[in-house]
Amino acid sequence: MSKSPQAGPLTPLTKNKKKLFDGLAPWQVVLSLLPLGLLFIGGAIGGGLGALGMVANVKIAKTQLPTAGKVATMLGVGLAAVVVFLVVAGLLSNALNG
Repeated sequence: MSKSPQAGPLTPLTKNKKKLFDGLAPWQVVLSLLPLGLLFIGGAIGGGLGALGMVANVKIAKTQLPTAGKVATMLGVGLAAVVVFLVVAGLLSNALNG
């Protein structure tokens, strides 16, 4: 019987590991990263919402939609992330300041 190879603490695990942006055009990568701009405005809350928007945009970019549909949808996701951030920030501000 043969043993399966053991992965040590310094052994890189590169088997079956896909990169998030594989197969995307440069404009799709830029539009995917656009919601992460909330990180600089809203800290952890903005970063979390931006990360969710980025993942949604990557999934949209990998669909079979026409290019114009992808652009419109990805920009809409970015706009929705900003709106949700503003709503959450307003609710937190109202709750903390009375």
